[in-house]
Amino acid sequence: MASPVNSPTTNITGLETVVESAIEPAELADPAEPSESDNVSLSSGGSDYTSLRSSVLDYEYENGRRYQSYRKGEYLLPNDEDEQDRMDLLHHVYSMVLDGELNLAPVKNPQRVLDIGTGTGIWAMDFADQHPSAKVIGNDLSPIQPGWVPTNCVFEIDDYEASWEYNHPFDYIHGRELAGSIKDINRLANQAFNNLQPGGYFELDAISLDVFADDDSLKEKGPFTVQMCQLIGEAQKKFGKSMQDLDTWPDALKAAGFIDVISKEIKIPLSPWAKDKKQKEIGRYMSAAFVQGLNSYLPGILTTVLGWLPLETTVMIAKVRNELANLEIHQYLKLYITYGRKP
Repeated sequence: MASPVNSPTTNITGLETVVESAIEPAELADPAEPSESDNVSLSSGGSDYTSLRSSVLDYEYENGRRYQSYRKGEYLLPNDEDEQDRMDLLHHVYSMVLDGELNLAPVKNPQRVLDIGTGTGIWAMDFADQHPSAKVIGNDLSPIQPGWVPTNCVFEIDDYEASWEYNHPFDYIHGRELAGSIKDINRLANQAFNNLQPGGYFELDAISLDVFADDDSLKEKGPFTVQMCQLIGEAQKKFGKSMQDLDTWPDALKAAGFIDVISKEIKIPLSPWAKDKKQKEIGRYMSAAFVQGLNSYLPGILTTVLGWLPLETTVMIAKVRNELANLEIHQYLKLYITYGRKP
């Protein structure tokens, strides 16, 4: 395991002043003592505190959207209200696809749970409600989580790709929608393994940024969607974080030492073209989330990574949206669910 580095972590507790209350000097633990969250906190004084506060609160604005400034450039998607709405809508899609289940790993009576890249925190809060005896910690680069949360749920500003410094192991570590956010899946799997109790589970669920069809409809009637997927494949190589090749995750878990590794691929209709009533409804919600997603991730992928002009990106988004509305194109996405158990 890599040697620890100082990875600033902040608890979030307030509503209007999420970060203000979280890093209030009087509330920070003594550096010589373990923090309440069992993770490392910054000292309340000096340039470190000022730097953390500035990097968390001073957002960056690009492509007409708001982005986090803490660990700038590590995450391509914005963190503004439109993106938060998309995250919560996608949470609903997951609920429909998984029949209301929050996880597929057979976790029993977990007492310590970590949700990496928690986003709006909606999964962590739902899991905390379902498991009132568990302590649920969610971390993210952005302080966009609400202040009113279950009493057994806390949020931290942290980068899960930095070295983890938790003092106590977890029973369950979960990550959802981390495609395009993981630079080294092997290192992440190793850190999860080292921070789990024996018998604990690590689960990753993500929808690949690639579009499929079982017939020729996409190839014949969706040229811009096909081109978009090719461009995403090109961008992931330059950016260094996979957005499509999620079928490599099971091997990473096995290499880290996990056993009973399970990998599932679930097709999600990208529009309401399916005849089945449930799949049609899923496609309707997924289409809405995808439209929002186009405006969230394509500017970062095409403009920031590949150097396209903003107008060119806008035109591509419009072309893909038009193809999305064509129900003769039987397009779908793949949800990859991977989990394993620490022996």
